[in-house]
Amino acid sequence: MTDTFTVRLSDAGGSDTQVVSVTISGAPCFTPGTHIATLAGPRAVEDIAVGDLITTRDHGAQAVRWVGRRTVPASGAFAPIRIPAGALGNARDLVVSPQHRMLISGWRAELFFGQPEVLVAARHLVGRDGIAELPGGKVTYIHLLFDRHEIIFAEGAPTESFFIDGDYARKIAGQERELLALFGELAHGAAGRTALPCLTGAEARLLRA
Repeated sequence: MTDTFTVRLSDAGGSDTQVVSVTISGAPCFTPGTHIATLAGPRAVEDIAVGDLITTRDHGAQAVRWVGRRTVPASGAFAPIRIPAGALGNARDLVVSPQHRMLISGWRAELFFGQPEVLVAARHLVGRDGIAELPGGKVTYIHLLFDRHEIIFAEGAPTESFFIDGDYARKIAGQERELLALFGELAHGAAGRTALPCLTGAEARLLRA
């Protein structure tokens, strides 16, 4: 899954400095209408801006570093995944990109992976508890980046923020010096490590056995 997202860079005071595009692969994203837990209460993800304080599970309120968004055909590798209310602790239906990882816990995670909690891409959860693809039309994807990979709350369900690693940093080389500097800093710092272990498709199937 590869696409080009718009990135809005802002200075420390929150003023826009420039808007650039970056091509990345497998981006974890939310869709408009998704309510994210913030310090000021739940807020629609499309209304969140750089500098807003988001409630994280492990590090309290954290400021958003940047916001990316893109509208694409909702088909194939871009078809969103619908997670029905209650399936993963979410109070309302939650729609995310196929690569967006959700926090899964339970005895199977502990038994098979030695971890009480793991992250699993939404596409690997299809067929579980009514979770299904939602193809058709177009979809806008929005992602939120912090100083590190965070566990945040979407419709009350624990899920991931946008994750940057060295591979992503290499993919944007040559596109924009300022953006590359930001990605490089994040990829080699705390954001270069995921908040929890991430399962492959084969590993995720063990949780459904």
